[in-house]
Parts: sequence; C-alpha cells; structure tokens
Amino acid sequence: MFKKGFTLIEIILSVTIITFLAVLVLPTSVRFYQIQQLDAATNGVIQALRRAQLKALSQGDNNFGVYVGSGQTGQYSLFKGDSYDDRTDEEIFEISNSILFSGVSEALFSKAIGRPTLTGTGDDIVLTQNTQTKTININETGRVNLE
Repeated sequence: MFKKGFTLIEIILSVTIITFLAVLVLPTSVRFYQIQQLDAATNGVIQALRRAQLKALSQGDNNFGVYVGSGQTGQYSLFKGDSYDDRTDEEIFEISNSILFSGVSEALFSKAIGRPTLTGTGDDIVLTQNTQTKTININETGRVNLE
C-alpha cells in the first residue's frame, strides 16, 4: 500500500528552491525600495523649493525658503522668514533616515522677486542613499532642475 505524504527529499528540495529564489529576489527588492525612497525624497525637495519660490512671489511681504541641512537626515522644511534661524515653519517633511543631504543647506527665495540666496556649498542639493545620489541644481534665477 502507498502512503500519502511527502518524502524527506521532496521537502528538502522544495525548501532549497524557495531559499534560492528568496536569496535572488530579496536584494533586488530592497534596492528597488531604496531607489523609490530616494526618488520620492528628491521629488519632494524639488516641489518644496518650487513652492517656496511661488510663495515668495505671490505673498510679496515675506521671504520663503527650504532648509535641508548639510549632513542632516530624516527631514527637511519649508519656512517663512529671512533665514532658517529666524523662521516660521510652514511645513516639515519626514523622509528616510538613510538619506543624507549635502551641498546647499538652505535655499532662501526673496520676496516679490523669487531670486535664491543659497547657504552651504555650491549650487546643488545632493541627496545620497548608500551608493545612489540625486543632484538638484538651483541656478541664479531660481530655476530648479534635477541633474
């Protein structure tokens, strides 16, 4: 008579195949997730910069800016005021703690004109996560570009 069930060899083979597939898929999934986090954070910073400039142009009595803080992780903020130190926070945005900002730490758009004053290094905000980087350039007229 035949007994119903699985043999030990069938179980070991099934577990081996599942483990092999998991080892192949898991690193790719993690990397994809990290790329998505970096893309979302980059797009969020770009939108905050554009919104700060539009607010400076439309609400002509105040400067608006975005502070990312060079070497900072975890958040960036849209603020109203003459500098980040003398600010009124409009919005604070949370992002992954694994994303690091470098380059420009503060972009301040002048009231009624919308021209930027940049604090930090260079004209770029650089977002880094592991080995991936995204660079946001702010030119002298205030145009924001992803490079």
